[in-house]
Amino acid sequence: MRAILVDPETVAITDIVIKGDGIEEIRDLIGCRSFASGARPLRGNMETGFDHLLVSDDYMDERSDARFWFQVDADKNPPSSHPIAGRGLITGVDTQGETCDAVIALEDLVPRITFSRRKFRGFRVRDGRGDIEVNGVAMYEPFVVEMDAPLIDGMNE
Repeated sequence: MRAILVDPETVAITDIVIKGDGIEEIRDLIGCRSFASGARPLRGNMETGFDHLLVSDDYMDERSDARFWFQVDADKNPPSSHPIAGRGLITGVDTQGETCDAVIALEDLVPRITFSRRKFRGFRVRDGRGDIEVNGVAMYEPFVVEMDAPLIDGMNE
């Protein structure tokens, strides 16, 4: 199965091949015990199949010095992902929900990835804005949880 590995430590985006059902290999490639989707679909939709990003779902405080990060579409409002610590893996999902070859081309993906170095310090909780509207739906935002992970060494490519 064709996949794409995003490695912020080496600042590399690489086409790779995953053999078999891939679950253990995905865990090894990402470097985690469990993984989850880390961004909105990168290409496609539920009706045609899509490409998505898999990232570590392990707790941040259990990881060793999470310094290398990346983000998808950081220049968009809103971005397609929050800043992500560690590696990510892009695979395809077919119309039946099964993992399959990633379709997105490297030349289309590379400009969408921003690498950075950050230092994870924890989470902050602040008062929300109260009544807000999200996509035309009235909601109440009593508080906001934000990651405290400032950029370090001025690196932001």
